[in-house]
Amino acid sequence: MQKATSAEKRNELDELRNLVGSYSESADDNHVHLNLRGPDLTGDDAERAIDVLEEKTKYLPLKGNLTVMVDCDCGDLLDSSKKIKDSIRKQLIPLLYYVDLDLRRLSRVSVVLMIFGVLAMGTASLLSELSFNAYALHEILVIASWVFIWASVETFFFDRRRLKNKKHRLQRIYFADYVITDCQRENDSHSYAAKHF
Repeated sequence: MQKATSAEKRNELDELRNLVGSYSESADDNHVHLNLRGPDLTGDDAERAIDVLEEKTKYLPLKGNLTVMVDCDCGDLLDSSKKIKDSIRKQLIPLLYYVDLDLRRLSRVSVVLMIFGVLAMGTASLLSELSFNAYALHEILVIASWVFIWASVETFFFDRRRLKNKKHRLQRIYFADYVITDCQRENDSHSYAAKHF
């Protein structure tokens, strides 16, 4: 009984590895799928679509063109593609603006933290040169200087990088090619095929 259970587990794990492998092959071609009800998107619909696209493109390489396969039942596919693309682009502009604001803010914060760190280190050095014993204050200033300097480095190199990656993902979604796949036609052809087979 135990061997059958472990053999079943191995088979399930192998099946899962195969599914992940086949998914990775399809994910590497920079195509993502987006399900929509129709070509006319409200602001909230476009924001939700951007959230979905941002999540789906999170692990794709930032280089290369992105193609968004939009699954919806639309009439005129070319006109619908343009409407969807315009709606999403319109909602991306404010998002990109706020990401740029955050990048500038993080740059200013990291400079200010670095200045505080250097000032604390300079003050600690001056205290060590004085004749009276200010050992405790010296140590506090040394620790504070390293904390401020590390916070500056972390802000500048790590937090900004996360925001830059987000900006690149949003720009990639903005410049993506939007291709409509007509679900209604596909469903009709599948139901026609099902009737005849």
